[in-house]
Amino acid sequence: MTTPDFTSQLIARRAPCSPTFLKSAVLRSVLVGSLFLACSSNVHADVKFATETGFSITNVSESSAPIEAVYSHFVQHIDMWWPKDHTWWKGTLSIDERAGGCFCEKKDNASAQHMQVSYIEPNKKVVLTGGLGPLQEMGMFGALTWQFDEQENGEGTKVTLTYTASGHIHFNGKPASLDEAKGLVKVVDQVQAQQLSALTSFSDKN
Repeated sequence: MTTPDFTSQLIARRAPCSPTFLKSAVLRSVLVGSLFLACSSNVHADVKFATETGFSITNVSESSAPIEAVYSHFVQHIDMWWPKDHTWWKGTLSIDERAGGCFCEKKDNASAQHMQVSYIEPNKKVVLTGGLGPLQEMGMFGALTWQFDEQENGEGTKVTLTYTASGHIHFNGKPASLDEAKGLVKVVDQVQAQQLSALTSFSDKN
């Protein structure tokens, strides 16, 4: 468990939830409420299940913008709203809008595939597959589904983000305990809530 001094420093500087930060935090067992506070979001979140071999989490957020605008912001302008602290090098992000397309980051001569497009139905649903951030190096694999629906009142858009992943959660080559796995999943949940909130907030303003 983290020491009080480190916890205080973490909250004070509002540490970014980058892949590097997450990996470092998890390896140091920074899996307590203070970390969740540092990565807080107003998006409605729900952890469906979390075990040592997989998890499923869902976040929901709404925007006053129409579906066509929110969807366009997601696939065509991701570099304008995706938190740069959630990237490897604060590089340029893009999504190749087709099955087999790359959700990629590029900076100078460096490049990374964050995930791959496996399903795309314009203005309705996009499924990205792979492991985000440190999960990629753990060998975990999952489906990140972005669902776009009209709000019940017919005005605006509801975006539902679900990430279901499988694989053995481990740190430094050692299998994670159930508590450690649940802690990691809570961190991932908070990070994804930030990403979803960034999209809907950007759509509200544009």
